[in-house]
Amino acid sequence: MAEEKNWKQEKKQEKKKSEEMTLQEAKAYRMSLNKAKENGLEEHEKRELFRLFWAENKYKYGKAKDLEHILWLHLKASKLDDPKDFDKGLAHFGLKKIR
Repeated sequence: MAEEKNWKQEKKQEKKKSEEMTLQEAKAYRMSLNKAKENGLEEHEKRELFRLFWAENKYKYGKAKDLEHILWLHLKASKLDDPKDFDKGLAHFGLKKIR
């Protein structure tokens, strides 16, 4: 019976060791989490940048502010929601600068 308890305790310790990360593994894991966030803007950040872009440029396109929501949906659907692609997305929608 004592051997069985020792065997169970050893098994638990092995399991615990396998679940624990080494210091290097933990650092690598945390860095991988941060890298994923650094690569691109989040959805709400892109939306806010488009809101500012449209506020500045709506008169150049001769359109009203109420088109903003529709344009944003089009940009997302056509995968042109990156700030550098806003002009391409509006051209894809069919808008042309008039001023």
